[in-house]
Amino acid sequence: MKQYLIEIIRQKWRLLIVILTLLLFNTVLGYVVSAYQLPSVADLQIKWNDLRRQEANAGKVDAATLFHQGTADLEKLKAHIPEKREFAKVLNDLYETAASSDVEIRSLSYTPTQIKEEALYSYKLTLSVSGSYAAVKSCLSDLQNNQKLLVVDSVTFSNGDPFVENVVMNLNITVYLREGV
Repeated sequence: MKQYLIEIIRQKWRLLIVILTLLLFNTVLGYVVSAYQLPSVADLQIKWNDLRRQEANAGKVDAATLFHQGTADLEKLKAHIPEKREFAKVLNDLYETAASSDVEIRSLSYTPTQIKEEALYSYKLTLSVSGSYAAVKSCLSDLQNNQKLLVVDSVTFSNGDPFVENVVMNLNITVYLREGV
């Protein structure tokens, strides 16, 4: 039996060296993975889980903080609401916005409503302007970016003549005003 083993080694020595080299390489690779990579992967998983937990809890605030933040936001909103006596100035701002956008105001009407529980007045404005499409679009953009509490409720566009660029924009706007001090 010993002779057979020596004969196999003598004839297949190159194959045995390759097998032993691969076996050694596999052993070293297994050691590297278990000694270095597995702890590193475990640490990264812990960090990942901590980050996900922090992200999930980031939006959660306690009720007192949420209340104070909401109160501060309401005060900022109230600062943007003009007083009722400034209604003429709000209308003037609308006319200036239209003029700066190079549109013509065709008609303007309003209906006031009092909101007693909030000490506010709601003015429903119906506004019709005409001009080029770019000018009408610019006017609408300026109205939406207005710093006053002005809400564009609805917009309709029409063009009576397909050969002339004269767009008519009908707007329904709500302007909120607070009672004067």
